[in-house]
Amino acid sequence: MTLVGYLSFFDAPKQTAKESVAALKRLKVPPKILTGDQAAIAVSVCRRVGISAETVLTGAKLDEMTDSELSTAVEEIHVFAELTPGQKVRLVSALRENGHSVGFLGDGVNDIPALNEANVGISVDTAVDVAKDAADVVLMQKDLNVLEQSILEGRKPFTNMLKYIKITASSNFGNIFAIVCASAFLPFLPMTSVQILLLNLLYDILCIVLPWDNVDEEETLSPRDWSGKTLGRFMLSFRPISSLFDIATFLFLYYFLCPMLCGGATYLNLTDPALRLQYVSLFQTGWFLESMWTQVLILHFLRTPKVPLVQSRPSTPVICITLAGIVAFTAITFTGGASLFGLTKLPLWYFAFLLIVAFAYMLLTTVAKYFYQKKYHELI
Repeated sequence: MTLVGYLSFFDAPKQTAKESVAALKRLKVPPKILTGDQAAIAVSVCRRVGISAETVLTGAKLDEMTDSELSTAVEEIHVFAELTPGQKVRLVSALRENGHSVGFLGDGVNDIPALNEANVGISVDTAVDVAKDAADVVLMQKDLNVLEQSILEGRKPFTNMLKYIKITASSNFGNIFAIVCASAFLPFLPMTSVQILLLNLLYDILCIVLPWDNVDEEETLSPRDWSGKTLGRFMLSFRPISSLFDIATFLFLYYFLCPMLCGGATYLNLTDPALRLQYVSLFQTGWFLESMWTQVLILHFLRTPKVPLVQSRPSTPVICITLAGIVAFTAITFTGGASLFGLTKLPLWYFAFLLIVAFAYMLLTTVAKYFYQKKYHELI
């Protein structure tokens, strides 16, 4: 037999692979290679796509490691070669036990156990049918850039969800706290149930479009976890500010505006039932408007760690609904239908006071936001 030559095969990585790996790292999603191929092949591919391959753990060495040793190794090593399907499952399980959310991408029969073990099993349209059936997500394009886009699209609504939960919980708790405090001292309810429902209706309408709000790029660069602990500290940090201005508004309405429009006396000194009803209606309308304005405007200040409307602009739907809501619900108090909700027309000069309160509230919230971010290194 005469040697004529050698025939070699080289399966080059896709041209976009290196770019995709860099994008995943930028999003704090470290890629790891779990393969049944030989270690030399895995190292060659990883060097071409930008994955650290200084240390490679093979299946034979993995079997010699205890669970504790493996738990440490999976954090430091990024390339695992010469693996059996069971060893892939063990690695995925070790990552999950370390607190990671694991996505596993595979297209062969040997990848099915790991696809089932991962938090998110990912396959491609050209994979074997059983792998596609086992996967949670099937990529219609053989391009890792799709993963980057999917991660970003998942983080945006999650961030907006956190906005809604934290801001709403803080604002509502502050209002309820103010109502409880006022009810303990006032001889009448500071706001009726119908008025509270009307106020919540406005806020719920705004929240319908909140999932389409813009999200700052910095908020999508790292994974986020839901934690009741962060909700508690957020409420404790910003709730007192809301209650402070609510109480200030109570005092202004009870001792200044209402007496001025009701014969110069406070509620307990009035004997005319009609004046008492007018007094209550004026008070409830004043606080309804103050609560509505501050609750809606504060959303713009707490939705971003940046300077609102300047460094970070909300989406067009959020801006439109916010402005339309304030205008529409303020206009209700000037119509004949206001009486249906126990509201009444207020003098125009009250809105000067309302603007001062809103401005002071936003200013104090901005200061509190600065110190909150400085202490916890996050806002939402």
